[in-house]
Amino acid sequence: MKKYFISTVALMLFFKAVVAQTVDTLTVNKLNEVVVTAQYVPQSEKNAVYKVQVINSEVIKSKSANNLRELLQQELNIDLSQNSVFGSSIDIQGISKENIKILIDGVPVIGRLNGVIDLNQINLNSIEKVEIIEGPVSIFYGTDAMGGIINLITKKQVNKKVEGAISTYYESIDALNLNGDFGYKFGTNTMRLNTGFYHFNGLSTNDSPRNLNWEERKQYFSDFMFNKKLKELNLRLNTRYSDEELISIGEPDRRGNILDKNYFTKRVDNSLNLNGKAFNDKFIDVILAYNYYQRYHDTYVVDEVANTSTLSETDTKADNIVKYNFGNFKAQLGTNATTKKLNYVVGTDIVIEATEGIRILNKKQTITTAALFSSLNWKLSPNFELQPGARYTWNSSYGSLLSPALNSKLKINENSYLRLSYARGYRAPSLKELFLDFNISAGPVTYIISGNENLDVEKSHSFNLQYSYSKVFKDGSYFSIEPSVFYNNISNLIALSEMVNFKRNYININKFKSVGGKFNVAYNPNELVYLKAGFSLIGRYNEFNKDFNTDEFLYTPEVSSSVSYKFKNTSLKLNAYYKYSGKQTGFYLDQNTNSLVKTTREDFNNLDASASASLFKKAVDVSLGVKNIFDVKDVETVNEVGQAHSRDLQLWGRSFFTKITINI
Repeated sequence: MKKYFISTVALMLFFKAVVAQTVDTLTVNKLNEVVVTAQYVPQSEKNAVYKVQVINSEVIKSKSANNLRELLQQELNIDLSQNSVFGSSIDIQGISKENIKILIDGVPVIGRLNGVIDLNQINLNSIEKVEIIEGPVSIFYGTDAMGGIINLITKKQVNKKVEGAISTYYESIDALNLNGDFGYKFGTNTMRLNTGFYHFNGLSTNDSPRNLNWEERKQYFSDFMFNKKLKELNLRLNTRYSDEELISIGEPDRRGNILDKNYFTKRVDNSLNLNGKAFNDKFIDVILAYNYYQRYHDTYVVDEVANTSTLSETDTKADNIVKYNFGNFKAQLGTNATTKKLNYVVGTDIVIEATEGIRILNKKQTITTAALFSSLNWKLSPNFELQPGARYTWNSSYGSLLSPALNSKLKINENSYLRLSYARGYRAPSLKELFLDFNISAGPVTYIISGNENLDVEKSHSFNLQYSYSKVFKDGSYFSIEPSVFYNNISNLIALSEMVNFKRNYININKFKSVGGKFNVAYNPNELVYLKAGFSLIGRYNEFNKDFNTDEFLYTPEVSSSVSYKFKNTSLKLNAYYKYSGKQTGFYLDQNTNSLVKTTREDFNNLDASASASLFKKAVDVSLGVKNIFDVKDVETVNEVGQAHSRDLQLWGRSFFTKITINI
């Protein structure tokens, strides 16, 4: 906590110094961001009924973020955790894993491991901005969007006939990112190609020479986009490819045996999208998508004495490969005329998911869902609008589900808005939760983790209240304030059971709740300075709390702040991003006593700083910076009697980076 106060004072002193400078013309570069996530038609964030948080291209660029994990590290109400094999996962409003939906241009990202989409695998080189909605958006995006959605919007615009950029990024942890981005415009058509390579050599934060808890990663990725203009419609083809090798170095077991594993993950995502104005005042958005995901590992038996590494004959690719196929057809038709009192959207969403592998029951399983959804926006007065909606879903394993929702927005005056929403959510179990059939031998014991075809559907009630005040003053300065609160109540939450006779399976936990809120304030005194700060508090309650004689919520505080300053008459820009993550209580299963143990993850601070400039008439962009200035590594987790239980992976220590981009 001491570092939090030091950081806050330092940022405020920096802010005071730069604000004291004057400029000839005061302007506010507060763009009226156009958002597309969960909207009838693309519209400004200010006019949207859902509160949409936008991380724009300037922030992505100033952070020099290589992947989604790095971009989200300082965001409020978002908690990240890292597993050495499963990767980086996300928690929004206390809700995590299967209930957080990640999309790229509205198409879901597939390939969850232990319920987790690895954020390290989501490259940002072709991403224009990121739109985030906290809380359920299940009407538009399905039953697995109960906790919130993150929608990555790709770059589509090509401003010149031919344009491009080649960039190199190097970080002192021995991470290298090479990327090429090219665009071509001919007539009303545009093409974009982005391709690159990322290599992180891995490192250890626990002083173990044979256990790089941050494993070496090699990633190849390529994105292609073709857009054809058809009068007021856009027909767009997107193809994304990524291939990752993660190298996991093992430690000797009690017999001295060493096994190294190389994990291979391949993704191929294809989508065809038609959107734009049609039938006079209507807007259509049609998506046809096919995604493929594959993961397997090669195991090597290591002999340190002979200095050899031999491919295992007992743990082969055929024994562990898992494949996912995802097909999706989604279409919606909507209106949003400001002169009309009634606007609507109607749509359908059909998904076919299939998985196969030796760890799946009967080696292959399929689930089909078909949904109809509709929403009505009713302007009861010039200042108040009500938006009821519902989604009817048929699931091949669970039959029919109905998810209603009600959103409202009150315009108090030209500067103030109040948004209130309620949603009733349902989530049918995933393929893995139903059909996992996983066996692993450890010495004389075989551990079994299995799915459960008798699982009940998760059910939730969610409430969100958000107030926005923003004002541009006569001198051109800008100020905004945004407090918000939320409450989520989930019954039949799906989780893994305790281990009995070396067996675990998925079960329904009777109840999970989260409650909290956040408070954001932003100030733009002139065209050179931008300051933002925020505080959040999240309380979590689940069925395990009763085992410790408490019916109370367990709260975790967060504080974040950022400062941006651009030097007058130059392109030089300084940025600083900070987040304090408070103590967080959780539970783990003690394998020796087969009982739940209450744990506390210690608090930690994360501060990044960077400087960037454009040189030679914007032909070259240069960025320099330092990440994790406080040199945080693993964060200690202690049990209820104060003894250390584990080290929670969060950050890999202080690092320095440089990025050079040549614009063509």
